This record gives sequence, C-alpha cells and structure tokens, in this order.
Amino acid sequence: MMSKRMTMALQTVLLVAGAALPVVGLGGSFAGAVVARDVVALAIDGAGRTLVKAGPESVWRSGDGGQHWAPVKLTPLAASGRIASVAVAAGGVSVYLAGPGIGVLRSDDGGEHWSARSAGLPGVDVAALATHAEQPDTVYAYVTGHGFFRSQDGGARWQLMDAGPRGGIVHFVHSNMPGSMQTGWLFAATGQGVRRAMDCFCGWRDAGELARPVTAVAYDPRQPRTVYAATGDGVFRSADGGEQWSRAGAPAAAVGALAVAPDGAVYAAADDGALFRSRDGAKTWERVGA
Repeated sequence: MMSKRMTMALQTVLLVAGAALPVVGLGGSFAGAVVARDVVALAIDGAGRTLVKAGPESVWRSGDGGQHWAPVKLTPLAASGRIASVAVAAGGVSVYLAGPGIGVLRSDDGGEHWSARSAGLPGVDVAALATHAEQPDTVYAYVTGHGFFRSQDGGARWQLMDAGPRGGIVHFVHSNMPGSMQTGWLFAATGQGVRRAMDCFCGWRDAGELARPVTAVAYDPRQPRTVYAATGDGVFRSADGGEQWSRAGAPAAAVGALAVAPDGAVYAAADDGALFRSRDGAKTWERVGA
C-alpha cells in the first residue's frame, strides 16, 4: 500500500485494486456537487471501487459511486490538447488519458506522475483509447486518419492493426465477450451506429441496426453479451452482443459517456455534466451527487 502524502489543502485517498492512491484536492468539499462540466468519458476500475470521469481539460475520481469527487493531478502534457478518453487497465493500477493533441498519457500512481506513451504512433491526434478487459499491459488507440493501433507493453511500443470501421470513431471498448478468435471483441461508437470486431482485427461489421450516431458504448463485465449504447435520443441495450437493440430508460436527453461497474450498475453522464446510475439494466435511473 502506498503511503499517504500531505497536500497543501486537502487530500482525498481513493482505493484502486486495494492500493491507496492519493489525489490532489483544491480545498473545500465536493460532496454532492457536479464538479466537471461536459463529461466526455467515464471509466471504472475492475474492482468497482473507483469511478473516473474526464472533461476536455480535467479528470476527477470518486471512491463512493459518484457522491464525492476529487480532482486528479494532471501533467502539463495534457494542456497541449483536449482529453477525449480515459481508461483504467485491468487490475486497476495504470490509468490512461488520450485525446487530440495529447496522444497517450499513463499514470501508475493515481495521477501524481504521468508519462507520454505516444512513441511509435503516427501522431498525437488520438481520437479514442481503451484498455483490454483482462490483460493489464494491452491498450488500444485509434489515431485519426491512420487507424487502430495496439500496444502489449503498456504503450511503450505500438503496432498498426487496421484502418478501423467506417463512420468515424468517437469511443470504443474492449470486451471479453466469448466467441472471438482471439481474446475478445471491440465495440466502437461511430457516427453511423455501433461497429464490432474480434480483437484479431479480422474485419469490422455492423452491430445490429442501430443506424444513428452513437456517442459511447459500454458492456456488462458480469454478462459480456450485454452491451449499452448512448445516442442523442437516449440509451439502447443489447442482450446478445449487439445483434438486436432495444430502447432503455433515458436518464437525460443526451448522454455523452457510459460505464458499467463490476456489479452491473450502469453510469451515464449527460452533456451538461450530470451523472446518473441505474441498478436495473438501464430501465430506471437515479441522479448521483445531485
């Protein structure tokens, strides 16, 4: 367990995979407040203990399901662009940030220190990033105009895998849903619906007929065939890996980010930064931290 560090004003200790990770506070209390506007990404560590949300210029952590938040210390490297993705590696130790102008950044100590992980990529305009569902050192990045890249050593080296699906990727996740020729599946949110590919990169196909722009996708770790998609007019749910979709309950008119906890709780962030949670498969929602 890491030792606690004193900060100038406030220190909030959050648990990630059993390790205490210090997060720099700004003073005062954040209880019950929506502390970041325009949430662009959500992530949950594999133990379900820490929820992370990112805006274009900030990242926040919660250790109690979104009731209380504390800011994550960011490196000046993040100021060179706009945050678009946040992901936690399997095992909950490493946190990744990515975005246009930023490339890929990684922290192994809760945000105290960050390192650039873009060497080997064709540029720093990373539109989306995701970590492998089960392999801590495997991470994927989609670079605008170049395609999908994979690293199997935590971002030290990258390999081009394919050009990616049509429709323009805004978000994607790796799932350990069975049936893949390798270790899992990639589900991508595009401007024309959800696209799906095995992680052998053997070709992208439409995941059902959700023919509309999708802003985020997520899957249930307990039941990997259960997939969620956020659109401008609500949240949709598939119980068969994206073959068929049905409209779920809508926490807000427009949802910009989704994540599913290990216990199946679904989190959704509205465009205005409000956070919602569903404990019944996206049928009903409650506002969190309001």
